[in-house]
Amino acid sequence: MGITLLEQRAIEANIFRAMYQTLAASHGEDAALEAVRRAVCDLAAQAGRAFAFGAPGGASFAHFQTVVDLWRGSGALSIENVRSGPDELSFEVTRCAYVETYREMGLPDKLAGLVSCCRDEPFATAYSPNIAMERPETIGAGAPRCCFRFTWKD
Repeated sequence: MGITLLEQRAIEANIFRAMYQTLAASHGEDAALEAVRRAVCDLAAQAGRAFAFGAPGGASFAHFQTVVDLWRGSGALSIENVRSGPDELSFEVTRCAYVETYREMGLPDKLAGLVSCCRDEPFATAYSPNIAMERPETIGAGAPRCCFRFTWKD
């Protein structure tokens, strides 16, 4: 039996915390945060490419939109107000167990938000360069919700 995605992310967060602390001591806080951001984004892009690889018939916006069901099904996100069309997908995340878990683990807020929230755009653009994402606020940055909008441009 495998581990849940939330458990995997908690393990990664502990590694990112150690990476951050080590680099902050030797290279400063800004450099440490940037190194963590780059590593998180690289992992997210790998996941986006893997999701595209599993798309029947290749990457498409119709397939990308199924990610909402996957994210809901994990139980880690509460997603509301889903609106989808042939070239636009929008929804609101009203609860994020990832950020909750990181905060319970004692990660500083700037690191908890970074480890969680910077994944989304590289995931989407690695799935397909035709996808653009807007998300003006996040729970990880203290907002009450994350408002996502993905658009597909041929």
